[in-house]
Amino acid sequence: MRKPTIHFASMKQTGNIYWIMGAVRDALRKQRRISEWNDLYQEILNSGSYEEALGKINKLVHLIDDDGVYELD
Repeated sequence: MRKPTIHFASMKQTGNIYWIMGAVRDALRKQRRISEWNDLYQEILNSGSYEEALGKINKLVHLIDDDGVYELD
């Protein structure tokens, strides 16, 4: 299945991890990937840093930081 793309601005409100998590949840729900979201949610909660959480999220969705601070592949 195609990875959804989510744009966020790390230096603004959309850079908040909870905003990003909500956008990821909505995108995965649209693709009916609820169990993947549930697994990812637990991984995010166990992350040790913002950067680690972004890396885990980026495995399921394509994250793009419009501020250019984080380069995610």
